[in-house]
Formats: sequence, structure tokens, C-alpha cells
Amino acid sequence: MPRSVLLLPWLLALSPAYSDEPKPATCLIQPDATKPIHPGAGRIVHCALDLGSRTAKLSVVSMQKGRNATIRDERQCKRTLGLGERVFDSKTGIARPLAEDAIGQLADTIRVYQKICALDGGSIVAAGATQWARDATNIDEVKASVRAATGVDFEVLTPKQEADYSYVAASVNTPGRIVLDPGSNSFELAWQERGAATIVSVLVKHGYVRGSVNDIEPAADYAAGRAAYQAKVRALLEKELTGLTPPLDLAGIRRLVKDGKIGPELVTLGQDGAVQLAVRGLLRDGGGWIADASAYDDVVRRQVFLADPSFGLLMAKPLLPSEITAYLEAIKPADFKTLASEPARSLYGQRALAVPALAELLIRELDATRLVVVPQEITTGHILAKLPQ
Repeated sequence: MPRSVLLLPWLLALSPAYSDEPKPATCLIQPDATKPIHPGAGRIVHCALDLGSRTAKLSVVSMQKGRNATIRDERQCKRTLGLGERVFDSKTGIARPLAEDAIGQLADTIRVYQKICALDGGSIVAAGATQWARDATNIDEVKASVRAATGVDFEVLTPKQEADYSYVAASVNTPGRIVLDPGSNSFELAWQERGAATIVSVLVKHGYVRGSVNDIEPAADYAAGRAAYQAKVRALLEKELTGLTPPLDLAGIRRLVKDGKIGPELVTLGQDGAVQLAVRGLLRDGGGWIADASAYDDVVRRQVFLADPSFGLLMAKPLLPSEITAYLEAIKPADFKTLASEPARSLYGQRALAVPALAELLIRELDATRLVVVPQEITTGHILAKLPQ
């Protein structure tokens, strides 16, 4: 299933100019925001907003009424707002309020998404904000301003909700899997044993931006940064796991995998495909790295989804542990410098440095066999949670 991307330049025309105006949104699958989707007869359209720490996303899905397994992405749009870095200093660990101009940009983006959703014949049934909203010191003011401007009363998701929705989305609500949602300010690890009714999860406030800023980028070389990041993440994971009831550790999850209570695959939400695109060399342009947003969008657009009988749609052939390690060990000083510097750094570099290292750590600790990357967003799980069962 090929994907397409289109800029939405009319986004900026809806509002007065703010300082440091983010670039317009882009859409995938159905890229033209002036043309409605065509989901097919008997399918109901739903929309959801994922107001993330790095990007604000719209998911438009369709499904047959009462049949969750038929849910299908029809359109995905995103706009990079960088709310996480606006409210939290990754170096000092100090939280702050979201500025008025950023609140305006968030409201503008939501209004555009409302227009697209209505064109597609749907309604917004879920809207959730993630780690940035838990950090922002004026989140009540932000919610009130957005509600007044758009009518949307978004939820500030709890860590448990965020992890559960990610699990439902990535696993297509199938027990017996373990799911990684690698966010910019935090990441979640969630699993559900075969035969169990509940999802277990932990959230670690050390996503790929925080890990890159604090552990990887300050290092003398990438090997040292990778080691520092993995050590930090491992310690933070163990701390969160011991806080569960009953307490658990990584060795305990590894036993669940060994005993067949959880499958041996680590499933992750795709985040535009940055993991496999980096690992498989698709973000390189000749001898260097892509340094232009339009070129990056072109690479994302050219991805072709694969159908899998167990996992549904995949963004690419699953990644083997050896592929991930080979990629990480091949990052030379020049690569490290490029990925840790603008413009690649904000475009995809921090993800390319941190997320494969996180996946490598988890695969090693859990004795997983491969990394399965799926295109679903957290919004899929949020939609299913909101619909009558």
C-alpha cells in the first residue's frame, strides 16, 4: 500500500502569524486535504487527535460498526509543534508554562484537523495529549484556551492510558504481545499475557529527545553515547518495573517470553518509519544523510506497507537484531556529528540515534527475535476505547 504526502500551505492562512511559526501539516495515505476519503460502503469514519510532545497528529480511520478488527487508517496528518521542548528543559529538568503563541498554534492546528475530519465524513471521537501536557505548568489554561477556540476538550492522558492505547493500537487488541511506544519525552512498554484480561505497562520519562540531549549528544563518540543511554534507560526501566504490583524486572518479562506467555517479537509504533528507514540506509543521500524536510517526506511517502497474517499491516519487513546492531556499530564520527546537528537532528536525527539503541537494549534483555514496526498510531487505541463496546 503506497503512501503519499502533501503539504497543507493553507494552514497558516487561518490565523495571525506567530513567532517561529511551525511548518504546515503534511498528510499521508490520502494526501490531498481538499479531497475526501472513500472508505467504502458500510464503513463508519472516526477521527482522533494525538497531541504529542513533538507532533500534533490527526488520524482518520474507518471500520464496520461493532467490528473493531476491521479498523483501517484512511488518512494521517501531522504538524510538528515541538510542545515538549516548549514546556520542559531536557538539560535542567525544569518544567514551564506553554507560551501564548504556542497555544494559538495548537488551536489553529486543531481547527484545520476539524475541517479535514468533517470533509472525510467523520467526527472527532477522541483527543489526547501526552507527556508535554503532564509537564506544562499551565495545562488548565491551555485546555481552556483550546476549548474556547475549537470546542475540543482534549484529555491529558495518564501514563496508564497512554500505554494501554498504544498497546491496543500496535497489537490490534491481541493478547500475548509486548509493545514499545518510543515517544520524544517519554516511552512506554506495555504487554498482555496470553489469557490475561489486563494490560501491564510502565512509562519512562526519558524519550528519544531527552536521551539524545542528556546521554548521546554530549558523549565523545556515538559508542560512548549509546552505552550511556542504554545504561540510563535500563536503570529507569528497572525502577519503574519494581513499582508494579506485584514487582517485576526485565528478567521477569524475559521469562514471560521464554514461557510463551508473550510472543518473542517486540512490536513498535512506526513514527513515520524513522527506525527502519535509518537502519536500512534509506535516509542516506549518496554519501551523506538527508538534510531537507521535503526529501525526508519523499522517503516516507515511498514506503510500501506489507500485509502480515499475524500483525496486520507492517511498515516494512521486520528488523532482525543483527541488522539493528550492525547499523548502530556503523555510525561513524561524521554520521554522529550530522545526526546530532541541525537540520537532521530535529528532522529525524535524534530518533535515529536513540530509538534503535532502545530497541537493541530491549531485544537483548527480553531475548526477542525481531522488531515489528506497525503504522498504527496511539489514536487507534484511543478511538476503540471511546466507542461503545
